[in-house]
Amino acid sequence: MPSQTPTTFFAPPERASDDDIDRQKRLILGAPLMAETLENIQEMVVILNEQRQIVFANSRFLEFRGDDDSAKVLGLRPGEAVGCIHALADDTPAGCGTSEFCQTCGAVNAILESQRNDVDVQECSIIRKDRVDALNLRVRATTVPLGSDVFPLFAVQDISDEKRRGELEQLFFHDILNTAGAIRGLADIFELAPPEKQNEFRHRISVGTSRLIDEINSQRVIAAAENDELHCSPTWVEALEFIREIFFLFDGHAITEGRKLTVSEGSVDFEFETDRGLLSRVVVNMVRNALEATDPGGTVSVGSDCRGDEVRFWTHNSSVMARDVALQVFNRSFSTKGRGRGLGTYSMRLIGERYLKGNISFASTEDGGTVFEAVFPKEFT
Repeated sequence: MPSQTPTTFFAPPERASDDDIDRQKRLILGAPLMAETLENIQEMVVILNEQRQIVFANSRFLEFRGDDDSAKVLGLRPGEAVGCIHALADDTPAGCGTSEFCQTCGAVNAILESQRNDVDVQECSIIRKDRVDALNLRVRATTVPLGSDVFPLFAVQDISDEKRRGELEQLFFHDILNTAGAIRGLADIFELAPPEKQNEFRHRISVGTSRLIDEINSQRVIAAAENDELHCSPTWVEALEFIREIFFLFDGHAITEGRKLTVSEGSVDFEFETDRGLLSRVVVNMVRNALEATDPGGTVSVGSDCRGDEVRFWTHNSSVMARDVALQVFNRSFSTKGRGRGLGTYSMRLIGERYLKGNISFASTEDGGTVFEAVFPKEFT
């Protein structure tokens, strides 16, 4: 009975045989100076075959993987070699390049474009299996003719630090300066305000200062989380009281202007064990994301329930994500709001899954709108 070709949402799924891969490897190793030259450059480099499988990897790439055995990467595709969650997912039987998420991946797009037009440079953000933090890469793909074969050459640069610096610049030069400017403006008005108005301005200055501190702390928490330096302090939390606290944080915030925050019908009150501060960062980002997607006059609902040994929080708004947005929503640097603004949804998963032992997901449909959901164990330990 003939074997079925694996399905794909994007790139061709077919793979070369082991014999073909071995022949291609020997062809490259036998080419004068090629392997030696690639070993002596500072970039991570892999050579692929027509099916996007690795037939050569230099030592820089192997060091990046944390395993110097080159035999282990032969026949793998790049996403599989670095542990991309989409390449290794159970519902991606054909591997790297074939999931729906791969449509927006810079790495596979660069490879495919190089096969058509010889060279391409793109960036990609990869979340690795068993790790929630993201890998930001700049990839350059070109082709190398060798005998009767043409091989895509795939050079990889880790730009994670560069991305983080850009995000910090965005934070300090945009978000924090805007908040500081608003506080300065309120302080100037306070000096001129009549006595009966001063308490109002004093409160607004206090709220603005608290938000300024929170913006700085948010970046600190993300950096600590990515460096495995966050420590959880679990305590018992009442669900509906916690939701009311979240609503209070948005009281008077510009993002809520013309929008309504409500507790979802059917929400259940219960006690559960978690790190209250870290949970707050997850749910605040869920609420903020929903508010940003909601037009003035719209409503965002927040709910909670408990089923057995699991607890669940969710947010709902009526808007629908475009499919290309939905495919990238948890990527570290992706945002619909501009460069350096994509950390909210990324940090939900980073903190919620790595530190709070939960699962963060979402669904967005025409009928149901957009629902973000966070599920956690009822007892932390």
